[in-house]
This record gives sequence, structure tokens and C-alpha cells, in this order.
Amino acid sequence: MVRFDPLASLKPHIRDLPPYEALEDLEELAAEYGFAPEDVLKLDGNENPFGPSPKALDALHNGYGADRYADAAQLRLRQGVSKYVGVPAENIVAGAGSDELIDLIFRLWVNPDDKVVTAGPTFGMYAFDSGLNGAELVDVPRMRDWSVEPDALLGAAIEAKAVFLASPNNPTGNLLQPELLDALLLTGALIVLDEAYIEFADAESMAVRAASEPALIVLRTFSKWGGIAGMRVGYAVGVAESVDVMLRAKQPYNISAASQAAALASLEDIEVLNERARVLVAERERMAEAMRHAEWLEPFPSEANFLLVRVLDGRSGREVSEALRQHGIFVRTYGSQRLEDCFRISMGTPSQNDRVIAALAEIGAGQGAAT
Repeated sequence: MVRFDPLASLKPHIRDLPPYEALEDLEELAAEYGFAPEDVLKLDGNENPFGPSPKALDALHNGYGADRYADAAQLRLRQGVSKYVGVPAENIVAGAGSDELIDLIFRLWVNPDDKVVTAGPTFGMYAFDSGLNGAELVDVPRMRDWSVEPDALLGAAIEAKAVFLASPNNPTGNLLQPELLDALLLTGALIVLDEAYIEFADAESMAVRAASEPALIVLRTFSKWGGIAGMRVGYAVGVAESVDVMLRAKQPYNISAASQAAALASLEDIEVLNERARVLVAERERMAEAMRHAEWLEPFPSEANFLLVRVLDGRSGREVSEALRQHGIFVRTYGSQRLEDCFRISMGTPSQNDRVIAALAEIGAGQGAAT
């Protein structure tokens, strides 16, 4: 009798699928570098340093029905998001973070061998889900200033089933050129615009437009602005026909009772969350100015709650990251050649950022003394 072989029986395109490069565990990192977890500045995940809003915390401390399944139709949550975004509830579907919604879009609209276009460097989940679903990923490299090259992107989009773009883009922080979206919508491809960081940008969301544009789906999240990344709540906005099929195809109870309670309470604390976003934007500009003043760092302009920073003194991003780790500060680095001299740092609170600025001054001074 032939026994089942789980590896040999895998779908061919899954066998060599590389894992998604997720964040390192905070407690393990702290232990490795000899810090107590509470003394570590974890600025590698673009999380909100202020955490959940007061009303969200209250909701999580009170009875939210942990003994019962959450609403599979997401009625209250969709209605709450509807008021916040300004589109009807029938145009909204929630997911366990934007990640689940990206995966759902692939499963619904992208067939094996379909072409999927993105513009790197960008959020790694687009490439990961392309590989998971057997699609052909077409990566149109961004230009030196990290803007998208219009002709190359449009040429690729015409032959694609879907185009995934982040605006503001992660990890570069810049917005998609506004005029480019109009042209993309005429290519025949599904355009997925990921607006995870839109609350930190000086730009209008495209969510209202997505509610009436069949070729456009906009993704938003509570992870960054709402400070509840660990609760995993994102949402998509699209035409009612697209949202209806997403609601039918998603896992029935994909938003937990706790996550739903935290998200709904966050929507009752918008003023607090917006004020926190304004603080982080001000801190982003303060940090960028301090880095420019240091002269060995070049922060790129950003419309998000993070900065992509180029190291100008010959060191790699990983070398500077390791130096920061010795101070208990953890930032994100990348393996790609275009980003090897860069690191990405999320904005902390003002006092946390003071600590970062002091550490960078010490690291920069040490390098100057060595050279």
C-alpha cells in the first residue's frame, strides 16, 4: 500500500514557496540583547506606540461576548466603518487584517498563471500571495525617488489580471501619483490600492471612489491608525457586487468578538486617534530633520508613520540596525540590493524618539572616530 506523502503531494507551485518574512518576536529579541521587554523600543513593525484608544481598552476589559461567535455578517462593524469612511455598508467587508483580504482577493479573482503586477520595493504580502496562488508576479521597479514609472506600470497592467499598489507605499512612504490611478483603471485589470497608512498622509482616500468603480478595491486597516495591530482588523471597500462575493467567500467568523469590540470602540474614539496620528506625523518630521542634520543619514520623504532611511557613511542598513539593537532599539532592514544601505524606522512617542535620536548621535560619533 502506498502511503500518503504530504510533501510530494503538494501543489507544484507550493513546494518551493519561500516563507513570508515576518517580524521577530519581541521577548526573544529582548532576551538575546539583554534587555527587559519593557525597556525595548520595537520600531520595526509600524505599530502605533500609543496602542488602543481609551474606549477600545474599555471594550476589551468589559464583556464583549467571548463565549459566543461574532456576527458572521459583520453588520455592526460594517455600519460603523460606513460612517467613518463615508460609503454605504454594502460596499464594505472586514477581514482579519488587510492580509486576509489580500489573500481573499487572490482566491476570488486570480487564477494560476495569471499575471499580477506590483511596484517594488513594496509590501511583501503581494509577492507572497502571488506565489501561494501560482500567479506570475510582474514587479515594475520604482524609480530613484521611489515613485512608480508610469509607462512601465501601465504597460504591465494591460496584460495583468490584477495590480497591487500601496499608497502610502511600504517601505518607502510615498504616495501613488494621483493621475496614475485614472490611467490604471482603464487597463482592464483589477486595481487593489492598499491605504494602510492613509490616516498619516496629506492626501484623500480613494475609498469613496472605490464604492462606485468596479475595477478598484481599496484596503484600509485599524492596525496603524487604530493601534490594534494585534487584534487583526482590516477592511476593503469596493462596489457592492465585489463585496457581496467577498462576504460569501470569506471564512464565516473571521473577525473575533474581541476584535470586533475593539474596532467598534475605536470608531467611537476617532478624535483621540486622529490627534495621536497628528503627533506621529509631527514626530516623523522632527525625526527626519534630526537625521538630515546628522549628515550621515538620508531620510526619504514619507506620508506614513515611518521613515525609510539611507545610510551615507558606507555602512549597510543591517550594520546600523545592529548598532541600534545594542541600545535596545529595533528597526527593520531588508535583504534586497536596492535597500541594503537602508533601514525603516516606525515613529515612537516623543520621549521614545528622543532616545532614538540620542542613540543615532552616539552611533554616528563612534563611526566618525573610527574613520
